[in-house]
Amino acid sequence: MPVLQSCWSPCIWSSNVKMGSRVVAAYTAAMSIVLITFIAYQMGGGDSTQLWNPLFEADVRGSLQVFGIIFIVILLTLIVSSVLMVVGMNVWMRGLMLPWLFTMGLIIAFQLIFSLWLLGGYYIYLEATYAALLNFLWLAYNIYCWLCVFSQYQIILEMQSPNIEILVEY
Repeated sequence: MPVLQSCWSPCIWSSNVKMGSRVVAAYTAAMSIVLITFIAYQMGGGDSTQLWNPLFEADVRGSLQVFGIIFIVILLTLIVSSVLMVVGMNVWMRGLMLPWLFTMGLIIAFQLIFSLWLLGGYYIYLEATYAALLNFLWLAYNIYCWLCVFSQYQIILEMQSPNIEILVEY
């Protein structure tokens, strides 16, 4: 039985999780493009001095380049897995949804750890606490999107499960 029957959130309104999952794929791909652009700007020497930025304490010539490339690779993986997820829903192949579920789960875990790090390390600054609160809200939205796609995965799994009854007793 799927976790969600419909996908209703502030940004996605859909009466079924299949259409909601398609919109979630578009949302994650668009979010990834925006974040890749922002990270590339910072890697090119742009301003990365905001306290709420995950690359805040990174050295511009050293660790910022390394972690920026890691983030860009993860976000490119999310874009590719969003496309695979839509293809998997269209052809009813739930295995193509797994890369998105795994990658988005990784991003959700990073968001949680980053928010806790912000609260633990910079709780005396009001803007860091506010940024952590906003990140927790975004985290909750991403968890809801993950649950929407996971529900579609469960629906496909249920539809592909064999319903075999053995009538002869052994």
